[in-house]
Amino acid sequence: MVGDDYVDARKKGVRAMRSAQLEGRYPYLPALDDILGKEGAGLSQINLHIREIPLDMVVGTKTKGRQNSFADNFMPLMEKETEFAAKWDRVFKYQMDVGISDPIKCYEYLKKFYVLEGNKRVSVLKYLDVPSIEAEVIRIMPEKSEDPSIVTYYEFVDFYKVCPVYIIDFSKPGSYKKFAELLGLSMTEPWSADMVKTVEASFYRFETVFNARRRREVSSMTVGDALLVYLSFYSVSSLLDQPRSVLESRIERLSEEFVSQMNQDNISLQKDPGDNAPKKEPHLLSFLFERPTPYTEDRPLKVAFLYNWKSTESAWISDMDIGRIYLEKRFDGLVKTFIYEECRSDEEITKAITSAADHGADVIVTTNPAMMPRTARAAVHYPKIRFLNMSLNLSHRSVRSYYARMYEAKFLMGAVAALKCRNHRIGYLADTPIYGNIANINAFAIGAALIDPEVSVFLEWSSLKDHDWRKNFAQDDVDIISGPDYAWFQADPAERGVFRVDEDGSILNFASPYFNWGRYYELIIKKIIDGTYDDDPSASGLQAINYWYGYSAGVIDIQLSDSLSYYSRKIIGILKKGLISGDVQPFAGEINSQNRLIQSKGSAPLNDEAIIEMDWLNDNVIGNIPAKEEMSERAQSMVSVSGVREDLQKAAKVDN
Repeated sequence: MVGDDYVDARKKGVRAMRSAQLEGRYPYLPALDDILGKEGAGLSQINLHIREIPLDMVVGTKTKGRQNSFADNFMPLMEKETEFAAKWDRVFKYQMDVGISDPIKCYEYLKKFYVLEGNKRVSVLKYLDVPSIEAEVIRIMPEKSEDPSIVTYYEFVDFYKVCPVYIIDFSKPGSYKKFAELLGLSMTEPWSADMVKTVEASFYRFETVFNARRRREVSSMTVGDALLVYLSFYSVSSLLDQPRSVLESRIERLSEEFVSQMNQDNISLQKDPGDNAPKKEPHLLSFLFERPTPYTEDRPLKVAFLYNWKSTESAWISDMDIGRIYLEKRFDGLVKTFIYEECRSDEEITKAITSAADHGADVIVTTNPAMMPRTARAAVHYPKIRFLNMSLNLSHRSVRSYYARMYEAKFLMGAVAALKCRNHRIGYLADTPIYGNIANINAFAIGAALIDPEVSVFLEWSSLKDHDWRKNFAQDDVDIISGPDYAWFQADPAERGVFRVDEDGSILNFASPYFNWGRYYELIIKKIIDGTYDDDPSASGLQAINYWYGYSAGVIDIQLSDSLSYYSRKIIGILKKGLISGDVQPFAGEINSQNRLIQSKGSAPLNDEAIIEMDWLNDNVIGNIPAKEEMSERAQSMVSVSGVREDLQKAAKVDN
């Protein structure tokens, strides 16, 4: 006669079966053979040998056999008088007296386990809420495809080689690599046993608190997804070092970040200062309770700017600081600004933000993509301060990003370069392959090809280690170059924008890009002063807001040299007017990359996402996108935050 525990387990099984039937779900255990069908026989298998696996990931049986003997929660369904019930009861008593030690045999497919031998052992241990079981595991590999779930699974397989942990589950491609980077580890070198234990313990601690505090609000988010958000702000050690009350408080503060990350379209791209949707007519009483903060000369809006260099050492920083000074003058006493220079390390950035907050900053602007992680963390701690970071396509809800549609200016500069080129060979010096920069290269190449269809653009990267781009351009017989947007202080001031290097080494500048940072800051700060900053429709939709203003907003332009002819200026003027009106679109119609057709003749312009996230080079570009490890330490830090491709795998070198 079976004991009471079998009767209790069967009751749980019957309840689960009836609940599934009412909801229209299959009420029994799924069989892997049914899931795979005939195609399953052709899939490759990998023997993982004996592993400890989470019991909550054991979801079915390998074959049909006993699947109807269990509900979908692995609780038994057979009557207590059956032989099945007697065997289940014996396994239960053995577990209570001695403890189950023999490993089960199972198959793993897409991070779920299907039992071949040991269904009753699994059932008993699940009934007892045992977290894991030893198993002899055979992994069945799915066919590769572009399906995000399959891509993510193959990333998990690589992750498992260095950190054999099943419990961490991500829903988006690239997450396992990002997780490793946040821990300061790689996906190629095995992690130490201590680190693997730390990862498991940290995950379980986070899972407990997260499920208790925010789980229902973001039910579509895996705990791994939420952990990735947490680790973007806090260290993994904090999950073990800090008391539960601190973790609860942090998870509460990150609530909007969790929701934002789960939005399929979690970035709202603001391309024009007038992009905001029409406001709803306010309720009469709202004026009594929701007035904008009245900034005055006695109580000005305080804006802090963080620079990674001194303005006396960098023309780039100097230009941004001119914009800051313009901002103060433009608002005539309503805005007070102050700066923090040489903010390069995490410690220096954090110290500067803390100081700015202590001095009553209402807005903090960090002026480099590499500053985003510390900026986002600070934004969670200082929810009343508005934070901005100069970057593009980053999805932090608590920080708004801003950058210029620089590809529009680069398109015009490509045309200038082709007008001055005498041998169909132009050089282009890029900095780092972060969001937006690949579009700059391609727009330049397309602009040049419109003037000279036979032109080739030779691509070099200033951020590569031990690299002499000047020497390489000379070897390629290139004398027309699109160089840095700002001349280095120690270099010839003409060595920026589009310039020519003559045989005697002298440099003649033809065109330079112009960032009107003062205008950009004015457009954003005006929203705060007039009380419309938080009225953005995206603010209520829990999207991250990225400002991406361009020519139409007056935040960029190019300065043409007097050495350009009247006709050259006229051509550039026509193209510029077309850009502003929208009649000229660099990325409309037929586009070919180095190795494939991007879109065919007559196609509409590429959408904003495709432009920002370009990871290909136009067919007249000679060069490649470098791998992350080829770059300087400074460049690697920027690519880690804002790189166009998370893996940055090296593109094929295209020879001339």
